[in-house]
Amino acid sequence: MYGYCGGFGALSLAFNYVVNYKKMNIKYTDEQSLKVYRDLKGVIDTAFDEGKMEGKIEGKIEGKIEVARKMKLKGLSAADITELTGLSESEVNNL
Repeated sequence: MYGYCGGFGALSLAFNYVVNYKKMNIKYTDEQSLKVYRDLKGVIDTAFDEGKMEGKIEGKIEGKIEVARKMKLKGLSAADITELTGLSESEVNNL
């Protein structure tokens, strides 16, 4: 029924559906209303979960960058920092 957009795209899709539903003034049976509700809830829950996952990934990357900066200040080589953090050598050199 709805295309997969992920993240805020999915929320936008759900919001647009609700707005258009109200404009069209469609009357659903209780069973149809429940299906629409569950579909929209699924879209919103998926978008929320994806947002949490993206936030965790961004946090891990930021943490690695912060540790790499401290290592660089302590005088560790770019090769050692790359090995310990998993960042690329170019990322380490750009810090």
